[in-house]
Amino acid sequence: MNSNILEIQDLNVNFSIFGGMISAVRNVDLTLAKNESIGVIGESGCGKSTLSYTIMKYIAPNGQISGSIKFKGEDLLQKSEYEMRKYRGDRIAMVYQNPYSSLNPSLTIGFQLDEVTLFHRGVSRKEARELSLQALRDLNLGDPEGLVRRYPHQISGGMQQRICIAMAILCQPDLMILDEPTTALDVTTEAVILDTISELREKFSMSLMYISHDTGVINKVSDRIVVMYSGEVVETGPKQQIFEHPNHPYTRALINCIPRKGMVKERYRLNTIPGYVKRRGASEGGCPFEQRCQKKTPGCVEAYGMREISPEHTAACDRAYATDVPDMMDKLIKSHPVKSMPDGDALLEVQDVHKIFGKKRKVYAVDGVSVSVKRRSVLGIVGESGCGKTTLGQTAAGLYTPTKGQILFDGTDISVSWKKRSPEMLKQIQLIFQNPGRSLNPSHSVEQIIGRPMKKLMEISSAQQRRDMIIDLLKKVDLSKEYLKKKPPQLSGGEQQRVAIARAFSISPNLLICDEPTSALDVSVQSSVLNLLGDLQEDTQAAYLFISHDLHVINYISDYIMVMYLGRICEYGKRDEVIRPPYHPYTKALLSSVPEIDPSLEVGNIRLGGQLPNPTKTIPGCPFAGRCYVQAGKICETTKPPRVNKSDSHFFYCHLDDGA
Repeated sequence: MNSNILEIQDLNVNFSIFGGMISAVRNVDLTLAKNESIGVIGESGCGKSTLSYTIMKYIAPNGQISGSIKFKGEDLLQKSEYEMRKYRGDRIAMVYQNPYSSLNPSLTIGFQLDEVTLFHRGVSRKEARELSLQALRDLNLGDPEGLVRRYPHQISGGMQQRICIAMAILCQPDLMILDEPTTALDVTTEAVILDTISELREKFSMSLMYISHDTGVINKVSDRIVVMYSGEVVETGPKQQIFEHPNHPYTRALINCIPRKGMVKERYRLNTIPGYVKRRGASEGGCPFEQRCQKKTPGCVEAYGMREISPEHTAACDRAYATDVPDMMDKLIKSHPVKSMPDGDALLEVQDVHKIFGKKRKVYAVDGVSVSVKRRSVLGIVGESGCGKTTLGQTAAGLYTPTKGQILFDGTDISVSWKKRSPEMLKQIQLIFQNPGRSLNPSHSVEQIIGRPMKKLMEISSAQQRRDMIIDLLKKVDLSKEYLKKKPPQLSGGEQQRVAIARAFSISPNLLICDEPTSALDVSVQSSVLNLLGDLQEDTQAAYLFISHDLHVINYISDYIMVMYLGRICEYGKRDEVIRPPYHPYTKALLSSVPEIDPSLEVGNIRLGGQLPNPTKTIPGCPFAGRCYVQAGKICETTKPPRVNKSDSHFFYCHLDDGA
């Protein structure tokens, strides 16, 4: 008896666009066994999502599909739209990347959950509600009775994603497809969701297809890994084999892009993959990775094609570790290691800053933070969504004014709105936002975007002078002068972020506030942006206030690290003081939540229960007390924790002298 629940054979998906036919999925052969989990990895544009949508038969009218997709022996491509309704949401469920788009904002959560079993199971409304409540309990969501009465906008992003997963498991499907469901979430929320997915898989004997560009996440949930590039499967095998000895150069390059423990900017450059994924015409053949491959030789393209490496491991190329081409892909040790920046005087000083939103119902976004950013250094700020990281950064930039406290820049009080700051001060502090697509004007060219601050703040009136300076800046961010006339919609996410960085550096600021500049990018683009930020800092000697929830990224780029929770500081110190070892229980929990890309590494899991406390209520004790796993007793809830100094530069706030 065939134990495979899904069998894909010679699947091709082409789209007819203006100018010809492009290939999105090409010659894909794939099997998924009962209760097996496979992870599909690759950069944006590699065809991962198109593959998942094709399984569900969610393809645009200009799409053409050939091949077969057999689900439990039935070919889905031969099913009519009416017949597919019996499969979608019932036997095959899908969880999408963005829960905001998946949930209807005008309907209660309970109504949307009930709808699934009402449609697919034909149960009564009372039975549907009980099934919905049970699904919420299965996902460890507290107060399910209250939750079903809320609307999506009344809960956090992590809870919204868990609602989407609850919706997917209501009918106990045989196959669940997850399309990057944790990309935009905090590491702690991501860890809880990944654990929940693993538990649900065991409980309901489901098969999983998990799509991501993050090898660490794939390692957490998958038994087998499928690597896609430009619509093709280029390698597949057990995760241990894929990690320990990848055969395709693309697989190895993708794994090596991710910052790992022990990699810091002073000693290493991150591996990058030059170029980007290009669209391929339906008639194009050969090796899709040839133009970006560092291991190519004149004869290797002719030998390209799927081959068996071992009984369960296949790859389209075996040149990942070829010795006839110099190896450039392991940790790139800098030829001239950069020395850690010496302790200097403070460029930015934040003194007991509070930021409260609202009048009747006050939200305490930043609650008494005091910290400094030293000249030529990087202060990394890490914490979950809602901890006040972005609010603190935007208050320093002048987008918000502090409710209480003082902000000094080079000794000058800047505790005012940006509108009241001098042009010279505006020049000194620049921002790089998380989403470059929203921070760049889509109707302006790259030349206009980068040249505007030059004209406004540096008063460079000569268009030719500005253009010459812009071309130099584009070279520094690895973009050519051909980009001058392009507009943001014509650029990839990585290219947009490079333009945003060039704009920020166009007026030679002394302080750059980077608000999660790499969280929405592929790992390959992320590594090139981090290398770029490191190089530009060496050249310009600017200081960074770098905000992120990814501790591997923070560890790589930062000199100092500040951990925040609900508007307050938990721990602060030099990078190695905070990371090795952490003292505050929350810092330990954050570190244990980061997915490791090496399957052989076992990390002690610390899972935080519950949600962040209500930011509208004054907390008399430690804000982390309700979720802390090593509480000192009642004192944690009634008394603010004292500051514990471990060195002149390292301190944390906890009632336990030695922390967790």
